[in-house]
Amino acid sequence: MITPEHLTGFLMMHAGFRAEFGRLAEACGDPRDDAHEELLEEQLALVLDMLHAHHSHEDATLWPKLAGRAPEAAHALAELESEHSLLDPLIEAAADRRTPLAERAPTLRRLHELVNEHLDHEERTAVPLMLGHLTPADVEADRRRAMDDFGRRRVPVILGWLASSADAGLLAASYADLPLVARLMFRLFWWPAYRRRFARLYAAPVPAITILEP
Repeated sequence: MITPEHLTGFLMMHAGFRAEFGRLAEACGDPRDDAHEELLEEQLALVLDMLHAHHSHEDATLWPKLAGRAPEAAHALAELESEHSLLDPLIEAAADRRTPLAERAPTLRRLHELVNEHLDHEERTAVPLMLGHLTPADVEADRRRAMDDFGRRRVPVILGWLASSADAGLLAASYADLPLVARLMFRLFWWPAYRRRFARLYAAPVPAITILEP
C-alpha cells in the first residue's frame, strides 16, 4: 500500500483548485484592460481544463478501481461522482466566452464555494480509501497520466500555479519529488516567470515560497 507522501501530487492539484477560482472570481469582476482580460481568460481556461481532466480521471479510473477493491465504499464513491455532475453546469458557464468575463465572476465565486466543499468531502472519503487500497504502481500510473494532461508546454505555468496555492509542507514534499533538472528549472526560470504572471493576473505579490528563499 501507499503512504501519504504518495498522494502529494493529488493533493497539490486540490490545493490549486481550492485557491484559484476564488482569485479568478475577484480579478474577473473588473479586468484592467483588454490584455489583462485575455490573460485572465487564458488562466481560467487552463484551470478549468485541469479540473475537467482531474474529474474525468476520477470517474473513469480511480473511483471504479477503489470500488473494485473496497466494494463497501461503492456508494460513497458514487456520491463523489454525482457531485462532479453537479459542478458541470457551473464549469460550462464559467468557460463560456460568449458571456463577458465580468458577468461570469458570480459563477466563479459559486464554483469556488462548491469546489471547496466537494474537495473537503473527497479528502474525508476518498483519501483514506486511496491510502488503504492503492499501490505505488497505481500512483505512478496516475502521475504519468497527469503529466500527459499537463502537456510539456504548459508544465511551467501549471507548476507555478500549484506552487502559489499549496501550504509549506505540501509544497516542500512536491518540490522534493521533482527530478533534479525540473527543480533547477523551477528555481531559476519557471517560478520567477510565474511570479511575474501572478502579478499581472492579480495585481498582488505571489505568496512567498520558503524553500526557494536564500
